[in-house]
Amino acid sequence: MKTKSDVGAKFISVILGAIIGGFMWRCRGDGGFGSSWGLYSVGLVFMLLIYHFYGNRKGMKYEMIPLGALMLGLSVTGYATVITQLAGVVWSDLPYSGEMLNGLDPVLIGQNGDVYAPIDHVSGAVIIFLMAFTLIPLFSFFVTSLFSGKEYKIRHYITAIAVFMVSSLIFKASVSHFILQLINPDQVEYAALGLKSCGYDYASPMAAYMSHFLDRGWTQDIAFFENYYMSIEHVSDALAVVVLSLYALIFRKDKYTCFGSLVLNVLSAVTTTVSTVLVSCSFDSGFFKGVEFSETFRRFATWGTWEFVVGFFIGLFLMAFLALTVRNNENAAADIAPVFENRKLTFAFNFLLTVFILGVTPARVIGIRFARLLENTNVLGDDEPLGTILTVVLSVIFGVFMIRLMRRNILEKNSDAFDMSPVKFAEIALPSYLGMCFAVYFFLDNIGIRFIKTDITVPIMLTASALIAAIYVPFRIKRARKNSPGN
Repeated sequence: MKTKSDVGAKFISVILGAIIGGFMWRCRGDGGFGSSWGLYSVGLVFMLLIYHFYGNRKGMKYEMIPLGALMLGLSVTGYATVITQLAGVVWSDLPYSGEMLNGLDPVLIGQNGDVYAPIDHVSGAVIIFLMAFTLIPLFSFFVTSLFSGKEYKIRHYITAIAVFMVSSLIFKASVSHFILQLINPDQVEYAALGLKSCGYDYASPMAAYMSHFLDRGWTQDIAFFENYYMSIEHVSDALAVVVLSLYALIFRKDKYTCFGSLVLNVLSAVTTTVSTVLVSCSFDSGFFKGVEFSETFRRFATWGTWEFVVGFFIGLFLMAFLALTVRNNENAAADIAPVFENRKLTFAFNFLLTVFILGVTPARVIGIRFARLLENTNVLGDDEPLGTILTVVLSVIFGVFMIRLMRRNILEKNSDAFDMSPVKFAEIALPSYLGMCFAVYFFLDNIGIRFIKTDITVPIMLTASALIAAIYVPFRIKRARKNSPGN
């Protein structure tokens, strides 16, 4: 039976998921984070938040926290290349003076010499949807599996990763090219024209792609071809998401993970596609042809606010899904059993995963951004190796500390990595990591707080930070009182 405190805690979890999701996804897109590195941080914070509310249950071991973070970063592909397709244009940062497709307007030239060629905007919207459908596939699979009632071991997650990645590779070498031709033929034609303008004589864009399989760098020297490459990535990954869900349904007999992960991926796709108006409204084309956006809206329509909104909805729907489908279990015992029967294997697994997610990832952010701050203030010259040096030094210090700590806790005391319940670890790690991200975002690198009057993202992030503190601190105080020995 649900109590008022259960409902209240779940409501708080959803609100925190949305605001923290927006805050972290914006951090993810900034210098020092970026790409998979940034998503490791997002995944870590999401896992720590989940453990706050649902961590006392079988299977929710400490190791699942950094493993979940890894899952979010493993499946990421780039999306900046294709994002303008919602406005009915395909983008290239290379000059192009070749043929145009029949019936389409002339190429639009951006202020920096970028080329924007018109395509069918509905086809472009499909590509954006597929891109957004593949933002969190392994992570959504992982999180739902924790609450499915099925027993998942590390080998099952390794299999899931392999299923996703291998199937994606197979699709990249086969049907994805034909699917892209069906849903976005204009883009395929421009890829062919880009090849021709550079003097290549391939029979088709697919032939060029297969001749330079997985070589994104090669595509970046050909007008419009990187769009083709990334669209193939998104189509292939979308098909691989379906295969991954079938793996859960057929081989793991797990309907919750199969359909739950699909629901999360679809919600991510819908909200991200709609949110893409924030970075496409500057074009008078496609869905936005003839649409007059107010100056206030245009002020908010930046890349930074788009990232915040994307993370906001992913966090919102993630925690809302759990709130609706998972029962609170605060009084259950924490699962501190070793992840492997062999203690040395458990030690090695914990050490590698923890040092990478909790050590190398934040060390890289701190090192790169601190070095860049010194460069931007002329303390250091450009291309100095300080960022790399700091990353290595901080990572080694953390690694040495973790060897000593885990040797004592795992090998000598037969406990888990930090000799505390996973929920207790999450309660310490979440505010600590968020505090680190706050300090790094606002005060390291030559950005952040100094641009509060010129960059709308800065006051949005400050407001989000204040709301997180205003909601999280009272929640923790109330929980501490509830769990005190006298109650």
